[in-house]
Amino acid sequence: MASDSASPTLEERRSCERKATLSTCFGAMGDVTLTDSAIIILFAQMLGAGDMFSMLTTSLLPLFNGLCIIPMAWVASRIGYQKLIVRICMVSAFAYYMVAASPFLGGGKISVGIMIGMIVLYAYCNTGYIAGWFPMLDTFLLKERRSTFLSSMRFSWQLSSALFLLSAGFFVGRNPTLHQLQLVLLIAATLYLGRIFFISRIPVYKTEKKGVYGFREGLQVALANKPLAGYSVYLFILNLAAYGTLPLSTIYLKRYLHAPDNIIVMISALNMVGMLLGSIGAGRIITRWGIKDTLLGIHITYALVNFALFFIGEWNPATGTLIAFLMMVYSFTFASASIASTSEMMALATPGNKAMAMAFCGTFYYGGSGLSRLISSLVLGSGLLAPQWSIGAMRICHYQTLFLVYAIMIVFAAMFLVVVPAIFPKGEYVYDVH
Repeated sequence: MASDSASPTLEERRSCERKATLSTCFGAMGDVTLTDSAIIILFAQMLGAGDMFSMLTTSLLPLFNGLCIIPMAWVASRIGYQKLIVRICMVSAFAYYMVAASPFLGGGKISVGIMIGMIVLYAYCNTGYIAGWFPMLDTFLLKERRSTFLSSMRFSWQLSSALFLLSAGFFVGRNPTLHQLQLVLLIAATLYLGRIFFISRIPVYKTEKKGVYGFREGLQVALANKPLAGYSVYLFILNLAAYGTLPLSTIYLKRYLHAPDNIIVMISALNMVGMLLGSIGAGRIITRWGIKDTLLGIHITYALVNFALFFIGEWNPATGTLIAFLMMVYSFTFASASIASTSEMMALATPGNKAMAMAFCGTFYYGGSGLSRLISSLVLGSGLLAPQWSIGAMRICHYQTLFLVYAIMIVFAAMFLVVVPAIFPKGEYVYDVH
């Protein structure tokens, strides 16, 4: 939908905000189910995928974001943000339906191969959505409305995703069949179409491009911004250490602790509740404690949760409740870290180069996230870790070993706080807190 108006009215802006929020709610219910929930892990294992491929399914989206977000940002600037999003989301929807249909397309390794291939296609296309989304918002969202709108939008999509996953947990029961999981994926894929429907109904407004850097110049400016570059490296190391915990805990619950499948899905939904609470509380936490103490608290919480998971070696109602609580705390911290990271990215970006600066920083952010899960999946598949070892009378499996490795790496990542300007400011640099 096009518009000749370079300056939309207030009523038009509010209409665009509503459509944008609805698009994220419908899109997120599909995104989360396919790329970051217990549903896809259980589905992959029922198809015959081992721990390595089950973990791999959750690594592809952040990994492709890290690899492709900068070139996709260039494509978006050439063909238009909305046009890229709509076209590429259509391909994503096709890939999603193919994932749901994969059990009917050969069986065994063929079905697993088709599922992985379609998730790869979906992940690749999703980078186009991310590259075009925030620049598109900037065409109608007033500067003074950004914080309120983004907070409200984040709350809405996380709530809708949590409710959808909770409903899926009740539907699949303790021992779901493959067809039940297929039906959940089919419903999620259909809901995902809502992203295309609502985004296509947002008018395309003209934007002022005067004073904005081109692609090559923008990348050079981002590279020359040393505080931003240092912060990007820190985010890469932190996410490399911390991003594998949530999907690993799902595999651990299923394969070693033998928790009921519906409980695993519900814990996955509680993760979304934790993120929702983190999104609500992050602003207040950052305002009260400042970005410095918030980042230190994130490291401490990440490390303590992984260390606690290392000591849980059996399933019973008490340990199940404890794991659910730990996952909610981790998700709360994860959401707080995401908001703190975005805030610092925007503050450190050079004026006139915000889009490229965010894409540059996002490459490191998502690259570390994807590699964390990819490396973990390769470690699980290689048999590098001993299946069992002991500390006194305590028997420890290779999943627990990985939790311990994560905790140690998170402590190590704290050493890179020295390159974060909010922790150790050095010299003169751009810092736009708005």
